[in-house]
Amino acid sequence: MSIFITIVPALALLVAVLGLARLVHETRRENRRQQQRATVTYITSTLQRQHELYAEIHQRSDFAAAAAVTDSTEFHQLTSYFANLEYLAAGVNMGIFDEEVVTRTMGGRIIRAYSMFRHWMAAERSRLDNPAVYDELDQLVERLTKQRAHRNVVGSAPTAEHTARTDVPEVGQPMV
Repeated sequence: MSIFITIVPALALLVAVLGLARLVHETRRENRRQQQRATVTYITSTLQRQHELYAEIHQRSDFAAAAAVTDSTEFHQLTSYFANLEYLAAGVNMGIFDEEVVTRTMGGRIIRAYSMFRHWMAAERSRLDNPAVYDELDQLVERLTKQRAHRNVVGSAPTAEHTARTDVPEVGQPMV
């Protein structure tokens, strides 16, 4: 009987601990789902404007040179586009937005824009005398680039983004 009295509380404690562990796991899973949902909601709510800006930026091969002129239309378009990317990057870096969702939906576009206009961003940092301008974007692009390099080293199959878009140059290659 004394063994029974000793085992029952131990079993009850074990059941309580297992129940708590399951609750913690389910809560984390639900939080992640909510974070992913919020990220998708943000991306879709800004998608039309992102596409408009992206198209304007990539229509002309001399866009970067035109954007170098402060207060030009091109300058304001590029500033708007990169402000949007910086806001998104800050949200990802802070854990507000889900990085996997951003990587899968916009990763390639973010890396391409960053690569194409990195000299413009450096000029903006100098013009504003603020080395922290686009710092959030720098951090996100560094992680995105490492993830893609790792994926390519591991040998996984190319994503649909890589196989479907043959008209877009690889990172570091000029637009033709």
